[in-house]
Amino acid sequence: MTLDIRGSLTRPGGFRLSLDASLPDQGVTAVIGTSGSGKSTILRVVAGLERSENLSVQFRGRDWQNAETWIPPHQRPIAMVQQQPSLFPHLTVLGNLRAVPNATGFDDALQRFNLLSLLDRKPNELSGGQQQRVALARAYIKPADLWLLDEPLSALDALARNELAPMLAGLCRESGRPVLYVTHSLQEVLQIADHLVMLEEGRIIGSGTPEQVAGELDHPLSPLIDVGAILDCKFHRFDANHNLSELRIGDHPMWVRGDLSSPSGIIRIQIPARDVTLAKQIPEETSILNCLPAEIIDLKRTPDGSVFVELDCVGQRLRSRITELSAERMGLVQGLQVYALIKSVALDVRSI
Repeated sequence: MTLDIRGSLTRPGGFRLSLDASLPDQGVTAVIGTSGSGKSTILRVVAGLERSENLSVQFRGRDWQNAETWIPPHQRPIAMVQQQPSLFPHLTVLGNLRAVPNATGFDDALQRFNLLSLLDRKPNELSGGQQQRVALARAYIKPADLWLLDEPLSALDALARNELAPMLAGLCRESGRPVLYVTHSLQEVLQIADHLVMLEEGRIIGSGTPEQVAGELDHPLSPLIDVGAILDCKFHRFDANHNLSELRIGDHPMWVRGDLSSPSGIIRIQIPARDVTLAKQIPEETSILNCLPAEIIDLKRTPDGSVFVELDCVGQRLRSRITELSAERMGLVQGLQVYALIKSVALDVRSI
């Protein structure tokens, strides 16, 4: 059973959303794209806030969007959190939470989102991060089969995002409900996304697990979409003297800035292909801390003169983007054993 979205929606001005997608009805599906690509429109369609005779939305076999079986937004089994919290301004925090019909897990939500000291305040007495915590708590206590999160952290400052991100991650991991998470920031959802959808100008240009999408080369190679590779590592220890975390890929160390201690022990690292350098031997003296053994699986040339080198790195896929001249000078061929060199400062891992 899946969330199926098929058909098209056209707006005045020329924007057209055209989809033929079957998305998982479990785990976290992240919809990623630049501004104006149609990310939020997808959520509004699923929520019933936008309607088109040419667009069908089916969730677990039930058609929500058909003219004959149209289900209005308030009757859809969804909970939605948007960029702006949209709280009732005349109600206190407690009143906003009590306004959720058939709420469950009320006391748990107060603890989870640290709201006990805020219950008597009204929205205009709260910071942006506090307001968004209330909005997330409302979604948490609302009976729903599907959560829709529309860039819930994008309107917050850095401090508020750092405070709220772990709460949001815990919410997504522990809910047991499918989550459709819209964002323009890959890092925002990297630690929790089970499925990625990449959107461009109203079209899906990549869909699959993070690892699958990372390997697709038929999309624009922008900083946003040049995922490169996503490696699963295990947290080993934190070196406070140097502010570095030692992770492990198999038995091999991977040094990353900051304290990345994780309760689960698993950390996902996004490594853009452009940040992976190749060597045929272990360098004797280098400032690069990360040197991983790898075997070349494939080489793919691009029209701009680059070569994408597909690598098997301790059983996981890694990618390097180098010039065609470098590939020729090194004599890179399929099956060759090499070393992948990765700067620690190039890795900006944020556990969400």
